[in-house]
Amino acid sequence: MSWRDAVPPARRMLLQRDDHVDPHLEILRLGAEHQDIDARDVTVTLVLDGALITGTVISTDTWERLHLRRLGDHDDTLRRVVRDAVGHLDQAADEGRRRQAIDRRFLHLRDVTHRAGRTVHTLPLWRGSLTAVSGWMVGAPDKDWS
Repeated sequence: MSWRDAVPPARRMLLQRDDHVDPHLEILRLGAEHQDIDARDVTVTLVLDGALITGTVISTDTWERLHLRRLGDHDDTLRRVVRDAVGHLDQAADEGRRRQAIDRRFLHLRDVTHRAGRTVHTLPLWRGSLTAVSGWMVGAPDKDWS
């Protein structure tokens, strides 16, 4: 998809405000989904239920591939199923098509830090509902922040 494909949905988000999704966060999600928009190395910090989630925005395709590969690390049978699924995804990508439509309800992050109170956890991947985000910013908190 080109950046021109992202313009109409972005315009719609800004003009027809959805009470459940921040239009500016939705534009960032849209940017990560379009190959020729350089929004994939954007770090964001989200507020969800009082916790801070910091990570790099990634596309649904990238999250799906990484997630399936992680699942495949757990069990030989699951590994075979995942290998087959990833093979189908790779074949679909080679043919220029997606397996299914992108689910607009979710934002995907990699290299995630989850901060709740003084507890800090690092996660390789994160998928969260856009409607659950109560606040956000581009960037990460200072390293000294605790």
